[in-house]
Order: sequence, then structure tokens, then C-alpha cells
Amino acid sequence: MWFGFGLWPPCAGACSLASPPPDPGVCFDDLLELYADLNREIAALALVCSQCGRCCNFVRNDYRLYASLPERALVAARHGTPRLTPDGDCGFLRDGSCSIHPDRPLGCRTFFCDPAHKSREQDLYHEYQRRLRGMVERYGLEWEYGPFFEAD
Repeated sequence: MWFGFGLWPPCAGACSLASPPPDPGVCFDDLLELYADLNREIAALALVCSQCGRCCNFVRNDYRLYASLPERALVAARHGTPRLTPDGDCGFLRDGSCSIHPDRPLGCRTFFCDPAHKSREQDLYHEYQRRLRGMVERYGLEWEYGPFFEAD
């Protein structure tokens, strides 16, 4: 029973009864912990990185980087909108190094130039993407997986 004064229902169309979608920022701490777990697993592989920048040029290598909504939101909140340079490099590449290294998405973390471990990258990516998806669902977020870089 409703005992208010005024219009029924309350708000009479001026407000939404649906709650706003959850902010992806609610899971940033858990996302960073997931990244830390992956970092430990990758460190145990003793990968070699020559900092050639191959992994950071998406046009020359004709590949796409996809990421979940929380991954994109974390980068945008801390570093700005992800964009490609006119040459096809990641806009976060600075002097041959990743300027967002602690916050880079799974696709970057699991791209291995080291041929000794190339076959392992897909397994790691899928394992951690599955964990990420579970985390996203625990927070009541929709699973959004799309291009990392904003189109100009």
C-alpha cells in the first residue's frame, strides 16, 4: 500500500525505476590483482623481450587488440582514451616503451614475441579472460568485449 501524496506512481515518469548500470570502476582492484596473478605466471616462463615494439604496431602487423569494458575503463580513467598514431602504433608507446605497462590489457600481456613461448600465449589469454569474465559477472556488469582503441 502506498501512503504518499502527489502522483502515483512516485515520480510519475520523471524518474526511472531501473537502476543505472554498475560502474566498471568497482572492479579495478580485482582486475589489478588478476593482472598480478598473470604477471607471476608469465615471470615463471622467463620470457625474453627485446623491446622491438612489434607488439605495439597494429597496422603494420595487421592485428587488432580487443579488451573488456573494465580493462578499457581502467586505461581511460588513468591514462586517457586509447588511440592509434597515424603510423599504427599504440598511442601509449613512448620512446620504445609502454607508458601504461602496469595497466595494459590482457591482449598486450599475453603477446609473446619469444618463439619459445608463442604457443603458450593463447592458453594464458583464454584462461585469464575466463577469470576476467567471471569477475565481471560477479560485479553484475554486462560482459562487453570490443576494440581497445577508439576510432577517430
